[in-house]
Amino acid sequence: MKTQKLAIIGLGNVGSSVLATAVQTELFAEIVLIDPRNQVAFGEGLDQMHAGGLSSRKNITIYVGSYKDVADADIVIIAATHVYVNEEIPADRQALLTENLPIVHEIMGNISQHTQEAMLIFVTNPADTIIHVAASYNYPKNLLLSTGTMLDSSRLRQLLGQRYHVDPKSVSGYMMGEHGYAAFPALSHLTIGGIAYHELPTYFPELALLTAEEVKEEVVQAAYDVFDAKSGVTNVAVAQSAIDIARCVLLDEKSIYPVSTPMTDDEYGFTEKCAYSVPCILGKNGVEKKLLVTLNDWEKEKLAESVASIQKSIELTL
Repeated sequence: MKTQKLAIIGLGNVGSSVLATAVQTELFAEIVLIDPRNQVAFGEGLDQMHAGGLSSRKNITIYVGSYKDVADADIVIIAATHVYVNEEIPADRQALLTENLPIVHEIMGNISQHTQEAMLIFVTNPADTIIHVAASYNYPKNLLLSTGTMLDSSRLRQLLGQRYHVDPKSVSGYMMGEHGYAAFPALSHLTIGGIAYHELPTYFPELALLTAEEVKEEVVQAAYDVFDAKSGVTNVAVAQSAIDIARCVLLDEKSIYPVSTPMTDDEYGFTEKCAYSVPCILGKNGVEKKLLVTLNDWEKEKLAESVASIQKSIELTL
C-alpha cells in the first residue's frame, strides 16, 4: 500500500518551517528532503526525527534524498532560494529573480524527468514569475501553482479581524494579482459574517470604513513589518499556506484559495502569457477551476498594474 509522500526542495528558513508544519499535520507518512547542502537537510530532518520518540508525535519517515525520490511523491513543495552571504536577503522580490531563476530551471528540469503526476507548490520568490517560468517546462499546468496571494489574503483577514474584533476566519475575502507589493484586496467580494464590506458601517458605526487603497497599504506593510523585524525572513505563515494547499489537494477538499497559476487563455483580456493569483478551486486534480470574479474599476486598474509588474519581471527571464 502506498503511503502519502511529500518532497521538500530547499531547507532554508522557509523549507524548515514547511517541514515542521508538515510533520504536525500528520498528512504524510514519508517526507524526503532535497537540498544541495546535504548537511543542512540532514540536520533539519534529524532534528524532527528526534521528536518521534515523544508520545505526542507520530512515527514519520524523514530522510535526505535526491530528485529521483520525487518519482512517487504526491506533493512537492519548492522553497529553494539563493543563499545570501550573512543572510542579507533583498526586500524587493524582483531582485531575487536573477539569483533564483537558474535554481528554478534546475529544479524543473530534474522534476520533469522523474514525475508528471506530483502537485508542485512553489514558495520561491518572485512567486508569479517563478510559476510562469516553471510552466515553460513539459509539466501539466493544472499541477503547477505558487502560494501566490494566499499569505497576503491571510494578512488581509487577520488585519480586518483585528479591526472589527472578530475571528479572522469570519472574514471571507482575498487579495489578488501579484504576490507582494502589487497585490490588491478584492473588497467588492469581501464579507464579514456575510455582511458586504461597504455595509459594515451600518453594523460597526464606531469604525471608519477604510478605502481599498488604505487596506492594500496596510496588508503590504504587514509583510515588511515581519521582514524587517526578522532580518529578512518571513517563513511561518507562508509554510502553513503551502501545507494548507497540500492538504486540500490530498483530501480533494475543493477549497477556494487565491493561488498563482499560469494564465494562458487571455484571462481578463490580457493577451500575453502570465501568472498571477485569482481564487481557484483546488482538489485532487490540482487547479480544477479558475474563478475569474467580476472586478470594479479600482480592482481592474490594480490588476492591470499587477500584470504589468509581472510582465516586466518576465522580460528579465528571456
